[in-house]
Amino acid sequence: MLAIEIELLTGRYAATAYSDRGASEWPPHPARLFSALVAALHDRDPVDAHEREALLWLEQQAPPSLDVDLSVDHRIGRRDVLDSFVPVNDISLIADIDEAPLREARAKLELLAAAGGVKDAKQLKKAQKAVASEGERLAHQLAAQHQIDDDPSAKEVAIASALMPDRRTRQVRTFPVVVPARSIFAFVWSEDPPNALRSALDRLCERVTRLGHSSSLVRCVVLERVVEPTLVPAADGDEVLRVISPGQLERLEAAYARHRGVESRVLPSRPQRYGLLHPQGQGAPVARSIFSDDWIIFERVAGARPLSSRGTDLARALRGALLEQHGSATLPAALAGHEVNGRPTEGAHVAFVALPFVGHEYADGSIQGVAILLPRKLASDEREVLLRLVARWERDRALSDGAMALAGGSLPPVHVRRVDVPGKVSLRPANWCRPARRFMTATPIALDRNPGNLRSNLQRTAHRASIEAQQTIADACERIGLPRPVSVEVSDAPMLSGAQPVQAFLPWPGRSGRPARVRVHADIEFAEDVRGPVLLGAGRYFGLGLCLPIGGGTRDDAVRR
Repeated sequence: MLAIEIELLTGRYAATAYSDRGASEWPPHPARLFSALVAALHDRDPVDAHEREALLWLEQQAPPSLDVDLSVDHRIGRRDVLDSFVPVNDISLIADIDEAPLREARAKLELLAAAGGVKDAKQLKKAQKAVASEGERLAHQLAAQHQIDDDPSAKEVAIASALMPDRRTRQVRTFPVVVPARSIFAFVWSEDPPNALRSALDRLCERVTRLGHSSSLVRCVVLERVVEPTLVPAADGDEVLRVISPGQLERLEAAYARHRGVESRVLPSRPQRYGLLHPQGQGAPVARSIFSDDWIIFERVAGARPLSSRGTDLARALRGALLEQHGSATLPAALAGHEVNGRPTEGAHVAFVALPFVGHEYADGSIQGVAILLPRKLASDEREVLLRLVARWERDRALSDGAMALAGGSLPPVHVRRVDVPGKVSLRPANWCRPARRFMTATPIALDRNPGNLRSNLQRTAHRASIEAQQTIADACERIGLPRPVSVEVSDAPMLSGAQPVQAFLPWPGRSGRPARVRVHADIEFAEDVRGPVLLGAGRYFGLGLCLPIGGGTRDDAVRR
C-alpha cells in the first residue's frame, strides 16, 4: 500500500471546482495531487531519473482511495465567493527565451563525464564548449531585455506607462475556499511501489509546497503506516473526481510546453465516481435524482438567441446531431432512450436540456446554452461512446471559429461551443444541482396524466383537476428517485423571474397522432433537502420540467424577481 498524506498548513484549501468557477473543490482531486508532484519533479534541472520513473509508475495505478473529511454540509466552512479584478501580468516586454539547447548541452556533457574512460577527449571538450556557448547566449538575451534606453520614444513611454499596476487592465478572478474540520487528508493506493521508487516519491512530496491555489500551503509526506480510507472508487458513487491515466506525465509536460504557465489551460484528466466506504456512519444522505451533475455543456456563442420556450427544439437538434454521427449502428439504450425493438427504455437515460437564464431580477429567459445530462448510473463504456460521439461531432461539424451550429424546426441556427468551466451561472451544474427543499419550474412540466380541465368554472372541476395535477407531479418526483413532496402548487403563469408562461411553449410532444400533454408550472416543497438536477414529467429528457432550487427551503424565503 502507498499512502500520501497532505496537511493544510493554514487550515484552508483554495481550489476552484473544475465545473464551476464560483465553487470550491472538495474533496481534493487525485489529478491535482499528481500535477503538484510533476511540478516538484521539474523544479530541479536536470530531472531526477528515479523521480520521473516513480511518477510513471504512479500513473499506471488504479485510482486511489481517499481518507478525507466528507461532512461537507455542516462541518466544512465555505467562504462567500466575490469577483476580484486582478491586474494582468506583463509579458509583453519579456521575450520567450529558449532554454532547451542549454539543457540538452548539459545533459550530453553529464553523459560523457559519467561514461568514464572517454576515448576521444575532444568530445568532452566540445561538450564543455557547447554548454559555455549556450550559457553565454542566454546571458546576452537576458541583458538585452533589461537594457535601459536613455532616450525612449513617445510610443515606448506610453506602452511602459500602461503596464503600471494601477493602469493595467483587470481580469476577473474568483478565489473559492473551504475550511474543513479536519485539515489532514490522504490519498491511498493499494499497490506498494519498489523501495527505490517509494524513496523517490518521498523526495518529491518533500518539495510539494502547495495544492491548488498558491495560498494553499501544504505539508506532503509518504506515510509508513496503514490508512483506512473513507472515500473509494465506486461505479455508482455520488462524487465525481478527476483522476489520471497512463500517459498523464507526458500530457502535462506537453501542455506546459504549449501554455508555458501563462495561457489558460485545463488539467488533463478523466472522471471517476467515488462513494463512501461506510455510508451508514455518515448520517442520512441527501436524496438525489437519477440525473448526475456530470454534464457536457455547450455555451451559446453566436447566432440566434432563443427564449426558453424553444429549448426543446435545441435539445432535439443536439440529440439529432449526435445520432447522425453514430450512423445506423445500434446505440446503448442509456444513450438512445429506447431499446433495440424501438420501445422506450424503462431505465434512466441521457437527457438533452436547454439552460435558460431565470431566477434573477434581471433574468430574461434566454437560453444560455445546452447540456447533456448523464444519469448517475451510466456505465463507463456507455459514457465513453457518448464522449466519442461528441468529439466526432466537434471534429466534423465545427465552423471556422470552432463552434457548432444547432437548428431545429423553424429555429434559426444557434452557434454553441463546448466548455469545461462555464462562466455563466445558468450553465453551471451547481446552479441546478445544489441541495434545497424548495424547487420552482424554469420550464413547465408536461404531465404524465391528463388531470382534467384546469380552467373550468363548473362545480369545482378546476379544483379537482388541480389536485390531480399535484398528485401527478408528486408521482413524477418519486419516479426520478426523490421523496414525495409535502406540498405542490401549480399554475399556468411562471413563478420564477425570467420564466415564460405555459402558452409560450409549443405543444408536447408535438407529433402527429399523439395527443398534447397538459403543461403546468409548479412550486414544489420537500420535507428535507434533496439534490438535483430535478427534471419532471413526460418531456424531462428534452428539458421540460426543469426546476431551479430556491433559497434555504421554505416558501417564506424570498424569491428574486
